[in-house]
Order: sequence, then structure tokens, then C-alpha cells
Amino acid sequence: MIKFACDGCGRTKKAEESWILGLAAESIGVQSARREVNILSSWAEPEAVHPLAVHFCSDRCKEKYMRKLFKGEAA
Repeated sequence: MIKFACDGCGRTKKAEESWILGLAAESIGVQSARREVNILSSWAEPEAVHPLAVHFCSDRCKEKYMRKLFKGEAA
């Protein structure tokens, strides 16, 4: 059995809960680095088990994760 944990707070997802799912990526080039997180429109098991998947139990945890991920980047 696979257990999903919130990337913001670490809480474990219960089967009946609706969570936010995204895919994170980072591309590092010679002169620049780029980070992005694409939030998906709904929870889907194939995407949820992807190695780059990020899971959030709430908007608050999603925002906390995003602030930490993008801290110090230029707007």
C-alpha cells in the first residue's frame, strides 16, 4: 500500500480526503536555473506516484511549500 504525505506539513492522506496534487521540476543550465510546480486540476493516482509529484493537504500547506521553494528568487 502507498501512503501519501503532505509536502507542507507531513500529514498522511486518508483515502476519502481531497488533496492538492502537483508536479515539481527543476532545470539547471549553464547560466540559469528554473523551478516550477504545476498544480493539477484533480487527484490522479498515476500522477500521484510520479517521482516528481508533490502532495498538499491544504492551500495553506501548498503556499508554505511554494514560499520555501521559491525563496530568494527574483520576481
